[in-house]
Amino acid sequence: MIPLTLTTLVVVVLCLSPIRVEGIYRYRYRDVLQQNHFGKIKQADNVQPAAKETTAAEDDVQELYFSQTLDHFDSNNHGTFQQRYFKTDRYIVENQVSEFTFLCVGGEGPGMDKSVLVDSVHCTGDMLELAKRLSNEKQISVHVYALEHRYYGTSYPAFGNGKQESPVTNQNLRFLSSRQALEDLAHFVHSINEEQGVNTKWVTFGGSYPGFMAAYARLKYPHLVYAGVSSSAPLDLKVDFPGYNQLVGADLKYPKVGGSEACFDVVKEGHNQAVQLIETDPIKLAETFNICTPENLKDRRNQEVLLYVLSMALRGDGLIQIPAQSNDPSCEGELCNIERLCQHMTSMASSTNSSAMDILVDVASKQAPSGACLEVDWNTTLAELSKPTVTEEGWRSWLWQTCTEVGFYQTCEDESCPYAASFHSVDMDLEICSVVFNVTNVHENVQASLDYYGGLDLDGGSRVLFVNGDVDPWSALGVLNSTRCSLPAAIVAGASHHAWTHVVRESDAPEIVQVRKYIYSVVENWLGVRSEEEFDEDKQIPRLRGCLEEPRLLPHEIANRDISYE
Repeated sequence: MIPLTLTTLVVVVLCLSPIRVEGIYRYRYRDVLQQNHFGKIKQADNVQPAAKETTAAEDDVQELYFSQTLDHFDSNNHGTFQQRYFKTDRYIVENQVSEFTFLCVGGEGPGMDKSVLVDSVHCTGDMLELAKRLSNEKQISVHVYALEHRYYGTSYPAFGNGKQESPVTNQNLRFLSSRQALEDLAHFVHSINEEQGVNTKWVTFGGSYPGFMAAYARLKYPHLVYAGVSSSAPLDLKVDFPGYNQLVGADLKYPKVGGSEACFDVVKEGHNQAVQLIETDPIKLAETFNICTPENLKDRRNQEVLLYVLSMALRGDGLIQIPAQSNDPSCEGELCNIERLCQHMTSMASSTNSSAMDILVDVASKQAPSGACLEVDWNTTLAELSKPTVTEEGWRSWLWQTCTEVGFYQTCEDESCPYAASFHSVDMDLEICSVVFNVTNVHENVQASLDYYGGLDLDGGSRVLFVNGDVDPWSALGVLNSTRCSLPAAIVAGASHHAWTHVVRESDAPEIVQVRKYIYSVVENWLGVRSEEEFDEDKQIPRLRGCLEEPRLLPHEIANRDISYE
């Protein structure tokens, strides 16, 4: 049998879903279980990505670098590094003075490329479409930029005085934090203002962790950033985050996206049956789910890993992939969204004598490459994560940020989680922080971040729009409503992780179309541009003149709420 590697897994993800889903990485240890396989590894002396063929649409996008301060909080450190950014003058109107500047904020994950200002999932459906509207319909010039986050893509500091020392050793990662990155953004804005010779109104855009950054760029630097659009941003930082999987469970029951109680029951009962088998005959369970080395399942930690690894490597959790974060109602793959997955499982449950676990085995086999086995070895995982290797995906960089700043460890602790309750507790993640980075104060680190940023306490600040999808598990940590008109919030029924920032498609759901119109209207209002946007009466989203005053919803209630746009 062929061991399943990360490179193979990436191919599977692309086959399962026709859209590329970007968001806060959920790989953690499961994506590096593959016996020393990291996929496309980039060594510290070669962080430049492979050359990508430029499309005609990207010809007007410039890829540039500027000198960025290494440590904004130590005046005695005069180090700098080259930070990458992109710009386009596509929306500059001839003979018109530029009034506004839009910035797509970078974050975790693979580095940016020129497509970020053309047709990527990052800032296309909101930022680029709004810039085009202002330029074409209002004859207003808009400068457009995208700034890559430090320690991702090619924006790594150089260490070692020419000896090409890895930037992701534990010692060198100390310069990586969201606070340093926000200072990077502020320095960038100031530098561009000087270059342009005029202080325009800057608006930041971002989805997921970049949405977090887009919000705080405005809230922390109101003298530099005029407004922000924060999509699917988790502001309520937590170490132990069971709310993610609670919402995945609620999504499986959510009729709007094709879920049902029967669908949830199949997944839950299938995992309960797997737990019963792993406690009596772990080798048999390993063979059933095509694990490369069944003997490894005699170890309790490897048992815990197994109950998540099969789909975690596919950006999911549990024994199968449930595409809640990436749910695309218009996809065409066999099991590519919640509706198709639920239809398959409930149909199999009603028309065959298969047990719930048999159904999960069938789904897992369809989601994995044919003939591939999967290696499960916790100790190998820790050893691989401990190597100071720069990868295209930025594994160590984001993992470092979870240990030192944000947490976000998606656990499964009760029956509302559709997987094997109690087989993923936060101690697994804390062990990684301790072994890989020698970080043992994760709880204190996350609390310090909450004290600095404020979490959901938004008593101060203005002109930040928060948008979340009610299918998105990350919405459990987001701003779902606001009692202040200057900090409006919208919840998009049936929408996954910042789906409205993706490329505009004819197949987009009406709710996605409507929330984009709402974003355009809000930002135009803030910028003093008359908005002529019209909304369908049955899908009206709260406008600036109204504020949501209902109590904040609990995570498990979000997907079951009757969302009204009145």
